[in-house]
Amino acid sequence: MTGFEAGHAARRELHRDRPGREGLEAELVERLTGELTPAAARQALARCLEGAVTPPAALAQLLLACRNVALVRELVDEVTARADADSRAGDALVRDRADALTRLFVDNAPACARALARWARTDEGTAGVCDALTGGAPSAGGGDAPTIGYYEGVFAQIARAGADASADVG
Repeated sequence: MTGFEAGHAARRELHRDRPGREGLEAELVERLTGELTPAAARQALARCLEGAVTPPAALAQLLLACRNVALVRELVDEVTARADADSRAGDALVRDRADALTRLFVDNAPACARALARWARTDEGTAGVCDALTGGAPSAGGGDAPTIGYYEGVFAQIARAGADASADVG
């Protein structure tokens, strides 16, 4: 066995159903988001870390799933801490996505809190928040799920309201 061939023994075995880089990235995302609750929040985080949704869309989904800014902060911090602890040179893209989500949340946390408070005042119970925001939302492929662009729009409204509130204070 040559030195080159011997080096292959140290590589991690990939799942056969997850070939190449995508398999490694999917395994990392699973490690970073595994056992997080609620399930809807875990799915939003996983899709963001995979690059399937943008950080603004993921943050809107997290707010809708959790309905609690402190819980969103805890989840975002946990994923970022796990990414930092579990990172390797090849995982930079996933780590960068986690960092982008963290920065976005930190920059907009007060606006997110105001939005959740406003939603809670205008809706009956926690189920009303999702119904009010997703009712009539455009969906991809004609299904019931709102599009990524819809969630990005929800977040844009949150950020815009936060900027308006900051301007009123200043």
